[in-house]
Amino acid sequence: MVTSVPSGSGRANRRGPWFTLLAGLLFLLVAGAASAGVLTHLKSGGFDDPGSGSVAAAEALERSFPDSQPNLVVLVRDAEGGIDSASARAEAQAVEKTVSGTSGTRVVASYFATRDASLRSGDSGLILVRIDGDENESMRTTEDLHEELSDPAGAVSVSFGGITAINDDMNKQVEKDILAAETIAIPITLLLLVLVFRGLVAAVLPMLLAVLTIAGGLAAVNVAAQFTDVSVFAVNLITALGLGLSVDYSLLIVTRYREERAAGRTDAEALRVTRATAGRTVAVSGGVVGAALATLLVFDQYFLRSFAIAGIAVVLGAVLGSLYLLPAALRLLGDRIDSLGRRRRERAAPAAETFWGRVAGFAFRRPALLATPVIALLLLMAVPFAGAQFGVPDERVLPKDAESRVVTEAVRTHFDAGDDRALNVVSENWKATDDQLVQYAADLSKVTGVTRVVSSAGVFQDGTRAAVLEPPAAAGYRTGSAVRLQVQTGVVPYSEKGGDLAREIRAVAPPGGNAVLVGGQAAQLVDITHSIASKLPLAIVLISVLSLLFLFLLTGSVVMPVKALLFNALSLVGILGVAVWIFQDGHLSGPLGFTPSPLAVSMPVLVFCIAFGLSMDYEVFLVARIKERHDRTGHLESSVREGLGASGPVITAAAAVLAVSFFAMLSSGVSLIKMYGLATGLAIVVDAVLVRGVLVPAFMRAVGPYNWWAPAPLKALHRRFGISESAEPEQGPEPAPAAAVSASDRPESAPQTTGPRT
Repeated sequence: MVTSVPSGSGRANRRGPWFTLLAGLLFLLVAGAASAGVLTHLKSGGFDDPGSGSVAAAEALERSFPDSQPNLVVLVRDAEGGIDSASARAEAQAVEKTVSGTSGTRVVASYFATRDASLRSGDSGLILVRIDGDENESMRTTEDLHEELSDPAGAVSVSFGGITAINDDMNKQVEKDILAAETIAIPITLLLLVLVFRGLVAAVLPMLLAVLTIAGGLAAVNVAAQFTDVSVFAVNLITALGLGLSVDYSLLIVTRYREERAAGRTDAEALRVTRATAGRTVAVSGGVVGAALATLLVFDQYFLRSFAIAGIAVVLGAVLGSLYLLPAALRLLGDRIDSLGRRRRERAAPAAETFWGRVAGFAFRRPALLATPVIALLLLMAVPFAGAQFGVPDERVLPKDAESRVVTEAVRTHFDAGDDRALNVVSENWKATDDQLVQYAADLSKVTGVTRVVSSAGVFQDGTRAAVLEPPAAAGYRTGSAVRLQVQTGVVPYSEKGGDLAREIRAVAPPGGNAVLVGGQAAQLVDITHSIASKLPLAIVLISVLSLLFLFLLTGSVVMPVKALLFNALSLVGILGVAVWIFQDGHLSGPLGFTPSPLAVSMPVLVFCIAFGLSMDYEVFLVARIKERHDRTGHLESSVREGLGASGPVITAAAAVLAVSFFAMLSSGVSLIKMYGLATGLAIVVDAVLVRGVLVPAFMRAVGPYNWWAPAPLKALHRRFGISESAEPEQGPEPAPAAAVSASDRPESAPQTTGPRT
């Protein structure tokens, strides 16, 4: 139950709003301090399942064969004198000296020390470096070394690549992208708000609430990062969702407040009704969005869990700010809410006669005519998703001219220094004989797709030993009781064939009952896909049950929630199909500036959960208004027309602002963020225009009196615990205007008693 605002005008009533706003200001100051340096505590990874075999294999290699896993590549190039020139050697020696003098950092291999041909290509030579420590520590070391040593434009150029350099470049790019996106989104959002509210004062309120919400979200993830790993990409959700939801809920509150004042209520009474109606809708909407984002916590990847932490914090901040800070500001502003704006019309058009009211009426009268092409379009959009390919983000998510990407691609293309496509088989407690190791390596080399297997027992091809390693080289594959075998292949690791190869390698039984771990990119993809797929049913059940529960409490119906689930699923699969068509197949890659690649396996789950929650947000906005009208009149068509007519402008404006926040991410230099922003923004537009504007009215016409159906026990449950947007005691059905009554408005559609009123 929402407590009404007292209508008295005493000193206590005047102090209350000021105390509330001062509390908000204090929270902003605390949150600002708590969010300081947030980006330095966040990480770029988080796509792996920490309990998977591929992660265990990587950890075993780091413990037993750390020099086999260099994570920084320094490329030295002398285009004029050649790589063997005195100037190139001097530059390389300076690099090696600086690396060796840095704590936790060492040179693993260097062309300039060994003249190893695999470390040379044309006028370039490589220095392979190992940096110890976790992701943040290695990135900080990489940044320090880069600042001191890197000079890609020098006479002898020095540039950085490898995983730590990629992560460092990605963090820097995300930081720049946030500023760029907000530079685009904030002015457009403010302009839209001025147009929607027809006043600067009213438009500024949501922006102030957004600042508070974003600060709270950044503080939350910064605090969380002190105790667990948090992805840097979650910051993009905080800025976009914080701005969008603050505007959404402010639109709902301020629009209803103005409606009640226009109806002749005093400021205090208008505010009471607003909190009892729109306030309830905001609370339910926040619950639905928060529940959808919370389902990401079931996954083991901290990349996904980070979005849950960030999203829940943002939703909580937006809801509390809308329910407490915004009403306090409205109470103090009073008539000044319309200051610095165009004079509003004395009498607004009836809701049923607005644009969206007429659209609802047409969809209600001709449901098949409008709904059929919309459903066909969504199905057509979904077709490419059947051919989706999944992978793990690599250097291709960065801009083509990013230094770490240029170096990493050069190493892969022109050098034989390492094979990042190889699978690594490792055992830290190997007990088999040398002959058994030979047989195991030979068996692995016979697997289809394997080009050769390198081990301390030699190099194997097609089941036979092709070469024997010299003792220094063999020592890199066996130390004490630990052994490793490198399984080289020409198969693209992040592909269906790569996954099949990893499974076949794991299926080859090691001799003597030894336990082995299989890592590498192909094994990583198999493990991530399996981890997400195993948790996906639970996530779907949770998001469905929680959404059904919130919508049932709002409507008292089991039909309306099920309808919402089906329409959301249809539209979101269509959006994912568009994402495949663009980001995997490469359409629009030129204008949008990215390199086509398989979708990051975590991204469809992320987009689905976020877009699902936001779609339910607008479902709550619409259905709450329709249910309010239906409770008062009992007439379906007039309720749909008035409900969509009243909520349609709010939904359209809110969707436009929220979509702008996500579309602004297209300015990002990271293709992951581009996809996330485009897919989520497009989902918002499709949902607000096609699903809520066309499919919902058409469905309600087709179902007729069964829209509000529920079994008797659930009806009783709703009467006791249900939520209603109505602020007045229920009235019996009133006669609807003759022009608004259709054949579907039968006595069976009379309203059911709802829950407690304020």
